[in-house]
Amino acid sequence: MRLITPADDELYGLASAAGKLGRADRLLAMLEGESAARPDDGEAAGRYALAMMAVLPSVSFELAAHAPFTAAIDALGAVLAIEPDHWLARYGRARLRALTPGGYSLDSVGSGDELTSARSDLDYLIELQSRPVYQPYFVSSHALAAVLDGLLGESGRLHRLFLLDELAACPRVNVRLPALGAVLCEPLVTLYTGSAERERHLIGDVASALYGDQAAVAALRRSTLLVR
Repeated sequence: MRLITPADDELYGLASAAGKLGRADRLLAMLEGESAARPDDGEAAGRYALAMMAVLPSVSFELAAHAPFTAAIDALGAVLAIEPDHWLARYGRARLRALTPGGYSLDSVGSGDELTSARSDLDYLIELQSRPVYQPYFVSSHALAAVLDGLLGESGRLHRLFLLDELAACPRVNVRLPALGAVLCEPLVTLYTGSAERERHLIGDVASALYGDQAAVAALRRSTLLVR
């Protein structure tokens, strides 16, 4: 399994900042050129796809914004065609399939086909994670699967119980991914706001421990909603 690296986090942060400054085009063109020059290189394809995902929040959220979303999903798919066990590409594609250019929430209006495909990606990822190598951020794929259950209109009680088991067992350590942590904490924050008190306590404990340096988690903590 190809896990997240510090270089991934640095590139995501760089591309995100470039997008906010309106200067992402040059970076994307360079990474696209590297990927095209090495069509069988999963690392080159991964850098380009990751940068595309990073600049999406800077895209104007109008109808035309669907094109960059689709392009980023396709780019992540190209990575997985070369390296199927690329954790971040698999998670990123599932995440983008659950997103719309209107935001990230249980009110997402993503198409049923995209959401079903996202769930398939997460099922694959969760099975992959059952192998010996473990990282605390693996819990985010379980959280995103639970969010998708809600988007698909499924009760998902079994998946929810599985998530709670994963949360209880998750080591309480900061993942130290200052840029990508903003992406990885999203489903936990989403679940927290719609959960019963007992579940909120567990979700909040893990979110604070793993992603406490993220703005979304810190904002909830400042509002006294999170336990840490």
